[in-house]
Amino acid sequence: MKYENIKSATLTFLVLLSLVLTWQIWTFQPDYALLKDTDYVNNPHLNEERNVSEVIVPEQVIFHVEDGHSLLSSTDPLHTELYEQWLTSRIEDISMISNLTMNQVAEKSIELVFPTAIPGDIFLSLFPNLDEEFLMPLDNVDRVYIYSNPDTLKVHYRIVSNTEHKFADIETAFSPSDFEENYVSKAQEYMKVFAFPVGTQQGQWRKKLYLPEEPITVENMSYTITPVSVDVFKQLLFNDPFSVKYFSQGNGEESYTDGNRLINIIDSGNFMDYINPIYSENPERGSRNVIVSSIDFINGHGGWTDQYVLYDWISNGMKEEVKFRLTVNGYPIISMGGYDVMSLHVFRTGNQTSRYVRPLFDLDSQPIDSAKTIVNLPSGYEVVEYLEKQDFFDPALLERIAIGYEMKKWNAFVTMEPNWYIFYDELWQKVSLDDLNEGEVDDRGLE
Repeated sequence: MKYENIKSATLTFLVLLSLVLTWQIWTFQPDYALLKDTDYVNNPHLNEERNVSEVIVPEQVIFHVEDGHSLLSSTDPLHTELYEQWLTSRIEDISMISNLTMNQVAEKSIELVFPTAIPGDIFLSLFPNLDEEFLMPLDNVDRVYIYSNPDTLKVHYRIVSNTEHKFADIETAFSPSDFEENYVSKAQEYMKVFAFPVGTQQGQWRKKLYLPEEPITVENMSYTITPVSVDVFKQLLFNDPFSVKYFSQGNGEESYTDGNRLINIIDSGNFMDYINPIYSENPERGSRNVIVSSIDFINGHGGWTDQYVLYDWISNGMKEEVKFRLTVNGYPIISMGGYDVMSLHVFRTGNQTSRYVRPLFDLDSQPIDSAKTIVNLPSGYEVVEYLEKQDFFDPALLERIAIGYEMKKWNAFVTMEPNWYIFYDELWQKVSLDDLNEGEVDDRGLE
């Protein structure tokens, strides 16, 4: 009898426990909101979208008045004012020029020097007040001369393609009196530069670099930095972020993959290298220009940080890539740790972005005032004289001479030290103060 009572009590307990568990299952609600809040990462330093005219800007603005040349600093408010005026002036006519006669243009004009050739259709797209009927007669544009034409009594843009050795003229509604009073008349206020020709002579035309006549002072800058979380890009670059697996490499690098796409975290977490393999042997080439598609890709995959501008691009067969270089204080960051890496670098295969390399840190909005120092750099004449004395120097291999920054990073802050650089034989090479003093140069370039 006692045994039967124990069995009955046990059975009753199990029935009641089953009812309780069943009720909990029916009424259970998973905390999806908590899961979403935990996994989604919002980085306030990203999400800024930019249009074409914000990332395609001239690296130099040169005043040509009589026989003199002067440089308008890109940090001067007049630089922004002129560029906005240039873009918003209505275009009234475009015509080809068979032979470039620079005498009239060079006497009194303002030259815009772009860091790379701008495709003709993209160049026209910079102007919001352009009628659709206008066709660009040049494949690309890398220089523009703004000048007042005495024959038409209007301001014209003389556009130049160094790669094609072709020229065209644009008639505008830019007021000649405003052009003279607000811009040309101020030429004497700015740093004097001289024209240094490079490349080969093409008729009346030869590409020129503009370098300071006198020694120049440039600020040594320091910034605190904010890391950019890779979790933001995991959500944006993978179709299913929850399927992404993490791997730690033997060399200390980290990787994330969904079995197809891959994000490598390199250089101690300073950079991200996203790879989207394209397996087609003959992928269809994209119909849109790679510059525009790259801007759109960045806009849609994390957005922009800091001041990155279009600096170089390649579209050669199936090889297409675009580089937006970081600029600070009006100068490009050319090297970091001996490498040319401070850029948003986008690669395209066919019509898809196949690779995206970028820094994973953001400069804070203002430099550290107490860390600013002044660096005195030699004049352009001294740099040219030094180069011409070097046994290795071949003028035909010289493409650029520029002041740029070398970035150095320590944990939560970076410094930028200004130097002279040359782009020689397809490589950036630093010509430091020690080089100029000792007569030596590192001819290995930046890797």
